[in-house]
Amino acid sequence: MIAEPGMACPLDGEIATPPLTAADIHVWTIGLSDAIPAPPEATAMLDEGERTRAASFVFERDRALFIRRRSALRRILGGYLGLSPADVVLRSGAHGKPALGLSQERSGLHFNVSNSAGVALCAVTRSGPIGVDVEQIRPMADLDGVAGLVLGPAERAVFDAREGAEKLALFHAAWTRKEAYLKERGEGLMRSPTLIEFGALLGRPEEPIRDADDPGAGQFWRIWAWHPMPGYSAALVAKPAAAPLMHRRFSA
Repeated sequence: MIAEPGMACPLDGEIATPPLTAADIHVWTIGLSDAIPAPPEATAMLDEGERTRAASFVFERDRALFIRRRSALRRILGGYLGLSPADVVLRSGAHGKPALGLSQERSGLHFNVSNSAGVALCAVTRSGPIGVDVEQIRPMADLDGVAGLVLGPAERAVFDAREGAEKLALFHAAWTRKEAYLKERGEGLMRSPTLIEFGALLGRPEEPIRDADDPGAGQFWRIWAWHPMPGYSAALVAKPAAAPLMHRRFSA
């Protein structure tokens, strides 16, 4: 089902990590400054592998954005784990999905991240695996062609019946849901997005998941969809939570 969450008071410039119960899902919206270079204290939070990756970027702006994203993630996770950002251990899980190091994984904390054009999302929960995606809604040169690679048959029929901005909005609403769903399952884009459809995109008040490879998918996962900022579409997939999403935002 779709839940349009209320936004908590902004926490720009600082991170005050709220308590996280087993029924909670917290979503952090991070505004990424494009000022370069990134501050030295942000770079100091990264591990050796992250610094090597940062150094590999050709353009300084891309390097600074990467450093800001990773340091923000470390600050958020460190708050929940009771660790300094530099002591958070990150690794790549199945199909590149980021995960905590094995020793810290025993904390029961699950997270997922996404970024697009200066905005990043970090979702955190203790209820199990989670997937989140954010995309800037922007014109596409071959929208119809790309839609054929992403939308299922019923979704494509709805898409074809729309025009202009409505088509673009529907595509991004579908793409963020599919990306979040596949990330939650740890599959990435190993399966075709056309095998998955969402009831809300077909004019239904509820949000059942139709997965051609998993007929019972709709019983196990819930979908939240919202606009974290004007011009952006976002979606989150996780096990149903007893509490509504709690939103926080800050600038990095």
